[in-house]
Amino acid sequence: MDTDQRLDALVAPLRADVVSGASVIGKMAAEALHLAAQDARAVSLEEFRSELGEVCGKVLDAQPAMATLVTLVRDVLTSVEACEDLETGRLAAVRSAEAFGSGFESRAESVATRASALIPSGATVATISYSSTVLATLTHEGTRAVGQVICFESRPMREGKTLATALAEVGVTVTFAVDAAASTLMGECDIMLLGADSIGDLGVVNKIGSAGLVDASIRRGVPVMVVSDETKILPIGFPQHLTDDRPPEEVWRAPAGVRVWNQYFESFELERVTMVVTESDALTAPEVEKLRKDIVLPTGLLAWADARAPGPPEV
Repeated sequence: MDTDQRLDALVAPLRADVVSGASVIGKMAAEALHLAAQDARAVSLEEFRSELGEVCGKVLDAQPAMATLVTLVRDVLTSVEACEDLETGRLAAVRSAEAFGSGFESRAESVATRASALIPSGATVATISYSSTVLATLTHEGTRAVGQVICFESRPMREGKTLATALAEVGVTVTFAVDAAASTLMGECDIMLLGADSIGDLGVVNKIGSAGLVDASIRRGVPVMVVSDETKILPIGFPQHLTDDRPPEEVWRAPAGVRVWNQYFESFELERVTMVVTESDALTAPEVEKLRKDIVLPTGLLAWADARAPGPPEV
């Protein structure tokens, strides 16, 4: 098996997983980079950096909407930049990937601890799709008794069923509804709770249907809370990817002449969010923007971003 085939085999499961949240995908990606660094066939530090950069690019291309992978790649490439020989670089990359992958639980726990204290006792909470951070928040031992959770299904893969099932199993009262019922049911809600795949120039990117829920929340005066650890926050100018066409048959095996549109992600403006709760603090939109300005990326990651930045609109 040549190098390209070996690297493709490492990242293939990332692209194939269309239902898992950022924590599962992030752990898979960290393991892929761990293995890539450990098994790299490079004979010099320069060759190692090149091979590692190639697999990092493949990881990012596999799930371009997930900012967690950007932060993972940032950490791994940065750890290697300061190294002076091959074995030190290999060890640094392995340790960095391991540390990132093992940190998901503690980051989620910190977010959940902070966010759960902000949900009113007896509240009806609305959410969509499946987010491990949302689940951790709603089931955190410090959460005051939630009245009920309205889970919207999240077409086309219906990940909301997974969240609804997990909540019901621990005794939370759950209502499961189709995405199109958002406007009708939002009047019953006290708070909208959403995860995030990335937070950047476009605002918050999350599963398709989220923007409609935010619209309905604002019309009804319902506050919107986004729970996200800081690995999902992108620096100023870094591209957020939304155009990621998925198999049309997931929606409908349509007859000839019907084009099926199937993309998983959309964005909504950060200014429409009441607060973004991270492991560090509950942040307003201006505070998130300040945090974004302080993020520094390694050269290799900047090159990937530049190569995939959207071009000027066609005239």
